[in-house]
Amino acid sequence: MTRRESLVLLSGTLLSGCNSKFFSPTAPSITPESGLIRVDTPEGEIGWSPYLVVQPDATVLEGYKKALMEMKARGNVRGVRIPLNSFRDPVVEMVSSLGLEMIGIISNEELLGPNPKAVIDHYVATFPDMRVLQIGNEVSTLPNTKKVTVEQYMDAFKKIYDHVQSRYPSLILMTQSTFGSGYQGSNELKRMVDLGLNPNNFSNQKIIVGINVYTEVAFNEYVSTRNEFLSGYRFWVMESGTLNPAEHISKVRNFYPRLATALSAERIYWYALWATDDDPEHAGYSLIKHPRFQNQMTYSPLGQALVGVQGGIVK
Repeated sequence: MTRRESLVLLSGTLLSGCNSKFFSPTAPSITPESGLIRVDTPEGEIGWSPYLVVQPDATVLEGYKKALMEMKARGNVRGVRIPLNSFRDPVVEMVSSLGLEMIGIISNEELLGPNPKAVIDHYVATFPDMRVLQIGNEVSTLPNTKKVTVEQYMDAFKKIYDHVQSRYPSLILMTQSTFGSGYQGSNELKRMVDLGLNPNNFSNQKIIVGINVYTEVAFNEYVSTRNEFLSGYRFWVMESGTLNPAEHISKVRNFYPRLATALSAERIYWYALWATDDDPEHAGYSLIKHPRFQNQMTYSPLGQALVGVQGGIVK
């Protein structure tokens, strides 16, 4: 069980929807204002946000391209979130060639260097087509990275923000996405507020607040935190999903409309197009399987609906 899912059993799993083609009368409706689009699935119609997390792994480039082209042809993907390398790697180039919007993440480790302004200069020069840069992700909790305290993070974010306003005023910054399970993410976001995350220091026209949301506890805590402290800011959910492929569709059906309404989340990014094939703590999130071999590539039930696959045939 992953850390993302670790509190699901404690807080209760999301209620599975019925198999009706339509939402129940009590469910939030899918409207243009919600940012959700309608997608038909074998389990009924869902409200889908056409955004995905893509990992920069060039060994699966052709599988990525095939899936993204099929999703785009059906209007089911408009943009991706991708961690950035210091150079324009083949995955970034491929996504750009498809005309999809990219939100790039600057790694946590780079925030601790002596000159974060130079880091921004490099990424702006390397990725001039990106209009939004996310500064870090789960900075104090992401496994296998050097941990960054919230105090260190906010110090670096303020320096980067001031530099961007003076040098790149059209660039939008996004805060780190805080953790998506339990209370930790909302508590960290509140600490960011304590350390100056308010319109006096950071214009609500110049930054977007990023969060990750996987569980009911995290959802409820983020709604409370947003309403009390950050209602003037735009919110994007940069990761959401579920480890069980059989529950992908019901997760979207039941969770996405609530994220769009209660949190006013303008976008929701599914984690992930492909997380891995082998690691049991991540593989189940993937919309595609075995992307290294196109003739063997398969899709989760949600992935099938998004690309138009039925019985292995693209509709």
